[in-house]
Amino acid sequence: MKKVVILSSLLAAGFSLPAIADVKVELSPELTLLAVNGSEDFGEKWYSNTREVNLDDGDNQILVRVEKLIPQAGDWAKFNSKPMVVSFNANNETVKLSPAFKIDGIQAQNAFEKDPKLDLSTQSGDNVNFNFVVLPGSYSVLTGYEKALTAYNSKQGNTEFLPTQTQSAPVANTTIQNVIQSLSGNVEFSAVQSDFLSLSDIERKKFLQWAIIQ
Repeated sequence: MKKVVILSSLLAAGFSLPAIADVKVELSPELTLLAVNGSEDFGEKWYSNTREVNLDDGDNQILVRVEKLIPQAGDWAKFNSKPMVVSFNANNETVKLSPAFKIDGIQAQNAFEKDPKLDLSTQSGDNVNFNFVVLPGSYSVLTGYEKALTAYNSKQGNTEFLPTQTQSAPVANTTIQNVIQSLSGNVEFSAVQSDFLSLSDIERKKFLQWAIIQ
């Protein structure tokens, strides 16, 4: 109970939610979000049924695939399409990504597998220009898509979507250890708060993920 109270206080004191970005991407129910701007670490897990994502103005890239139950011979079968890379430029607007046609049966599924097509449009129904390609290379749900996506972006010269040192920076173990010791010991909350606020955003996120499962 003590950890829950301290964790809640830390969240209130120093771990504020990110500001609302300038571009919101809404996904149709058939689509699952797999990666954002070259990374699978976009704040939600790919299996969390994320229906929208906030992005900065300018060039962005998302990786999606169709996941849908399809009626088949009196039963239902799960259709998982190949991952699709969608790159676009937008500013200060909400856009919606969806398959270009309804995938409501085996014929529609076969048509999409043979020639996948997506639509990206604004709230007013205007089409948004985008580049679209089925993710090449080898990948799997277990190993993740980042390696194949990095290889694709590197080959295409999409340097803005390649991983950086900041994204993969190691956690400052000494500082986090101080916070862990504070949580389990008889230490003033101000010291815990001070240690927590000294962490980077990535370090805070990793620490909170650790604390929640303890």
